[in-house]
Amino acid sequence: MTDTYPYMVSNNKLGPIFEKIKTAARPSKFTNEFLKTIGFTSSNDRAVIPLLRRLGFITDDGTPTAAYDKLKDSTLHKHIIGERMRDLYSDLYTVDENIHAASDDEIKGAISRITGKDAKLVNYYFATFKLLASLAKFDGSPISKKEKEKQEKPPEQQGGGNSDEEKRKVKSDFHYNIQIHLPATTDISVYNAIFKSLKDNLII
Repeated sequence: MTDTYPYMVSNNKLGPIFEKIKTAARPSKFTNEFLKTIGFTSSNDRAVIPLLRRLGFITDDGTPTAAYDKLKDSTLHKHIIGERMRDLYSDLYTVDENIHAASDDEIKGAISRITGKDAKLVNYYFATFKLLASLAKFDGSPISKKEKEKQEKPPEQQGGGNSDEEKRKVKSDFHYNIQIHLPATTDISVYNAIFKSLKDNLII
């Protein structure tokens, strides 16, 4: 049997809390006081702290992790929830790698077999799992907001475009044409002098 899964008896605040994490300033410690600061004052809301800890978003003392920082990036937010769910519920994902898309009965059955808990607790675990899954993405390769902004810049602003090698390439691709108006003369030595000067001074 696995360790019991974290859960919130009242899950209706879980989505709003995750949304607030995205916009609120990063705390030095995610505590009950911080929850109150961002508008979640119910005693039931405090259950999100052990849930965030088990998901790897905060450490044992409440310090936000690198995964927490990804929650604040709208392009990574859903993907990091899905990634951390696969880790927390690894036993469930061993049963079915797409367990989040399975029927409710299948999910409850898997939770019951893995945890060995009674129906009441299984329902709590299931409800929290399902709500987390509704906030997550489990496929695709996310691109961070910073990387997306870099890709949207013109090539000359993306960095790395001024290397010596690229400068040499630009230089080697540069071509120029010179027009020469020769004087009207029958003295061939005049033309010889002009072409010799071109060869000595312009032709590389």
